[in-house]
Amino acid sequence: MGEPGAVPLVSVLICLYNGERFLAGTIDSALAQTHRDFELIVVDDGSTDGSLAVLNSYADPRLRVIRQPNSGAAAALRAGLQVARGVYIAPLDQDDLWEAGNLAAHVGELESRPGTALTFSWFRVIDDQGRDIGISSSRYRGTIDFEDLLRDFVIGATSNVVLRRTAIDRAGGVDSSLPGMYDLDLCLRIALLEPGNVAAIPCHLMRYRRHAGQLSRNLAALKLEWAQVLDKLRQLAPREVARVEKRARSNMSRYFARLAFEGARYAVGLQLLSEGCRCAPAAFIADRRNWLTGAACLSGLLAPARLHRRLEGLAGLRRSGSGTSGRSDTARSE
Repeated sequence: MGEPGAVPLVSVLICLYNGERFLAGTIDSALAQTHRDFELIVVDDGSTDGSLAVLNSYADPRLRVIRQPNSGAAAALRAGLQVARGVYIAPLDQDDLWEAGNLAAHVGELESRPGTALTFSWFRVIDDQGRDIGISSSRYRGTIDFEDLLRDFVIGATSNVVLRRTAIDRAGGVDSSLPGMYDLDLCLRIALLEPGNVAAIPCHLMRYRRHAGQLSRNLAALKLEWAQVLDKLRQLAPREVARVEKRARSNMSRYFARLAFEGARYAVGLQLLSEGCRCAPAAFIADRRNWLTGAACLSGLLAPARLHRRLEGLAGLRRSGSGTSGRSDTARSE
């Protein structure tokens, strides 16, 4: 790390809400990075559990805690950005884990390629005990343009991303009116800045946790947010959006279907898949992910439990139980 008081190269931002159960592991994975030149800012968004006690157990000078009334993850990220000093911004969800070389890989890529505004890595999915459940993110390679990213959001999560601070500002910052899709919206607006300014790091650098505390979100609200994102992007890049919008809608319908599945709303999942098929029939039929998601939803309605669990695994799905976690998503690239 640099001299005391020096401006850090990276600002790691954790938006926290009632994350006591997994918070220590997440913070430990950040503090264990081989790249040491960073600050760690935790924005406590009105937690009512023991999260503050966990934070108070750390004496690392790189850690700063900001507290605010509960306002949502998007507002918490905006608050963190207001005090972040780093050239690069690295979001980290409260229950995810970084491999030790995560920041070093991202920083190396960004420092060697000044035209790159955002890097993202592959990730593995783990359960509440930290065990690999055999599911991986999209293994995308190379750079990706706005149209391809809108069509299929291969980034998939938030904790596997590092962003250039100047790109966040140029793109207009975080839109806190999109509490469920602010991260997707921001990444897409950054991709619009320059062709090929989003690059994949082709290795697994993050572990994305699924656990029983996750809730399937309000699908009606999410669908409304998705429509708002598309409306915004149409104004910014009408021709580019028009070329891929049908495919984008189709793939997002699958994402919504997977959320419905995790809430045991199997019939709703099948209905959402049907909507996706109507958006782009040929592309939908050719995409194996749609068939696997449909089979898993159908088995939830009709199949014996043992067969249903097998189809869940084949589809890369695992239904969560009830709880009160701040996380309520499934990886969008699956």
